[in-house]
Amino acid sequence: MKTMDRHELQNRIGRLKDKVIAQARQYWTEIASAEAPVGVLAFAFTAGLLISTIPVPMIDMALAGLVLRRFSRLPRAPFLAAMAMTNNLVMAPVYASTPKVGGFALHWLAGRMPVALPEALAVQVLVGYLLIVVGLAFAGYALAGTGFYSYRKFRRVAWPDR
Repeated sequence: MKTMDRHELQNRIGRLKDKVIAQARQYWTEIASAEAPVGVLAFAFTAGLLISTIPVPMIDMALAGLVLRRFSRLPRAPFLAAMAMTNNLVMAPVYASTPKVGGFALHWLAGRMPVALPEALAVQVLVGYLLIVVGLAFAGYALAGTGFYSYRKFRRVAWPDR
């Protein structure tokens, strides 16, 4: 088996870094030059955010592929950027907080409803997950829409010929 010396390893790492930077620039160029309305870009970002929050590995990727194949006019760059930002590693603390959030919501509802709500952990996790995902969706849409709108407005003011 061939062994690598330090210089060869540095060269490989450098090439990999250059490849990742080139891919990031390509995605940024695609996002920046997209002619889709701001609402469509924000919707694509939110769809990627929602799909990537599914805690079951590889189900989110399969669903993302299905969505991108089915909705071919959906801008891919904001969708994939949201999926990259909210991967399972980043979402682990959110997944860990779902029973607490669900338990708090069920306790709050139990004080205001005459019906006894179940205290099962699965129900707490499901309710907490749904509350967190809905909050992320609204926040993601608002932030992405504001960001895309502001970027386009800045681009028109700073570079009017583009």
